[in-house]
Amino acid sequence: MFSESERKRRLDAAVRLIRDEGLEAIYLIGNGTVGTNAFGCFRYFTDNRVFFYLSSAVITPDGEITGVVNNQMGRLNLIRSSFVREAIINGDQIDGVVDILKAHNITKGKLGVFFEILPSTWMHRLQAAMPGLELVDVSQQVFALRTEKSDEEIEAQRICGKIADAGYKALCEAARAGTRENEVIAAADRAMQKLGMEESFMLITSGRFSAEKNELPTLHNTASINRVIETGDSVAMEITPRYNGYWTQIVRTISVGTPNPDLDEFRSVSVGAIGAAKSILKAGVPVGELVKKMREYIEGRGYRLSMPCGHIAAIDLNEERLSEDNTRPLTPGMLVIIHPTILNDKLPSGIFWGESYLVTETGYEAVMESPDDLFVSPA
Repeated sequence: MFSESERKRRLDAAVRLIRDEGLEAIYLIGNGTVGTNAFGCFRYFTDNRVFFYLSSAVITPDGEITGVVNNQMGRLNLIRSSFVREAIINGDQIDGVVDILKAHNITKGKLGVFFEILPSTWMHRLQAAMPGLELVDVSQQVFALRTEKSDEEIEAQRICGKIADAGYKALCEAARAGTRENEVIAAADRAMQKLGMEESFMLITSGRFSAEKNELPTLHNTASINRVIETGDSVAMEITPRYNGYWTQIVRTISVGTPNPDLDEFRSVSVGAIGAAKSILKAGVPVGELVKKMREYIEGRGYRLSMPCGHIAAIDLNEERLSEDNTRPLTPGMLVIIHPTILNDKLPSGIFWGESYLVTETGYEAVMESPDDLFVSPA
């Protein structure tokens, strides 16, 4: 959990938003999905991880949060391990939200919501129960608040970077011919859990890679394909832990049992492209400029850039995509994951390489220490 001062900072911001936007309250919906910037708003204001179905909470103008839970056990768990100090028990989330609003005499005016994740049936029920309320989307306003990172948030991301390093190291040690993809992921997960990881979003693939014919399939959740890794394979991965609500990611491809010159060439282009982006990585630079820098470098090496090439991460893994038309300026404390997709004219998909960087006023801070060379596992 974050500190009491961090709780106050966030809820004070919610009160200002309620005042400035002329709202009567903010209705938060939380779920456990890895998603875009609306998904993390519940976590941001409650400091509570949703691990099943959907959860609801209401922030009122006095700066307090009331949650909706199914039973007494849920109530105790919520108020003991989050920013929430009070919760009502109701087996129906919308009925519970209506009860909270009525208890605060909120029956008309504007209610801040997040349309991206508000189920349509819930929206219709809420409007039918409280026809005097106007539902207003506040996703972008809350996302703007979330970009103003505190020292506690930044430290959580630093710790998460070290956790990702440990996962990559364990995966390299486990990736041997004869092992299965799920065994490799299990080794990484175990190493990261020992350091406090609360959850991971792990993708992997394995197969043959050459500049002429890439037989690496797309990245997948390891539960879906339990392939045996063979000598001569490449293993590509996204290692993505979450610590205290905050994500980081390291993206790598390794060689099993034997060096792979083609893979190393693609790796060198990827590392060079990331270096080009890092040359201008600092607060105030528009996100799209990073992509333009990478494209210039990649095309100069005789390759081409494809999407995806990275994203902004914090409470949500993909708060925003890195794209050339993204004009949002980088801000201090923002975590940028850079992983360009490098192609040539013969390959429909490339390799995977990248990592996470914290934006500072004058540059960036790497939150990971894993080496940039191509790892080759013993035969």
